[in-house]
Amino acid sequence: MSGRRAPVAGDSETLGGIGLRDRQATARFRPGPARGPSSLLWVGSLLPREEGTAWWAEVTSCLAETSDPDQRRRYVRSYRRSVPQLVWTSWTSQVRCAAPAPVGVGYSSVKWKGTIMANLSAEEKFGIKYQSKPGPRTLDQKYSVLLGIVVLVLGIFGFILTGFTNFTEMTNHSILGLFQTNGFHNLVYIILGLLWLMGAFALTPPGNQGLNIAVGGALLLVAVLGFLGYWSLLSIPPGLNGDNLLDLAVALATVIVGGGLLSGSSGRSATA
Repeated sequence: MSGRRAPVAGDSETLGGIGLRDRQATARFRPGPARGPSSLLWVGSLLPREEGTAWWAEVTSCLAETSDPDQRRRYVRSYRRSVPQLVWTSWTSQVRCAAPAPVGVGYSSVKWKGTIMANLSAEEKFGIKYQSKPGPRTLDQKYSVLLGIVVLVLGIFGFILTGFTNFTEMTNHSILGLFQTNGFHNLVYIILGLLWLMGAFALTPPGNQGLNIAVGGALLLVAVLGFLGYWSLLSIPPGLNGDNLLDLAVALATVIVGGGLLSGSSGRSATA
């Protein structure tokens, strides 16, 4: 009798050349149900099944491997901020290569076809810039900068004309004698300008293109409703006028130029 007890499951003694716990760590396997913040559970339902499962495994693994409460909170805030761009990019070829995860198993890493999710930066996963990078701007980013500045100036100049009275009523105030406006209309100008500048400076080119497509689609709807006379709230009269024609032109230009259709075609011709 050597006095040594027989090894049992859960011991860290070496079994077959490597300890059980070491084998689990090496395989990056965590038994038991995956745990994560309940405030992010709804995100998976917005994604295709495989992508939602892989994303949730990534979230839970980051939290499981971090014991510092402050860092865990920073992880959750970061994932929550990344949700819009995650949903947008989940349908691209880069993200659609996730392999489905078995039910009831938590992973500390997720295998991808051709790459490893753990090796991708947050910018590569979600399209959100966490730090500015030098380099030439794409055509759609230049478009966003130009439109952002122009629309922001229009909003500020409109407030100089209208003031803050009759904020949501039809007025006779016109910018450059062409675009009828009121206080609410000026506020929309400023918000749109800030959105375009955010897309140019805070998002990657694909993220900026997605924002432009969304804004262009919204402006197209605004133009149609404006022609039908549903925008007295913005002091836009019905029919053919400067406001409705401007909304229609900017909507089409935003989808075509800001959405990357022209830069995509030029890139394909250059490679050919």
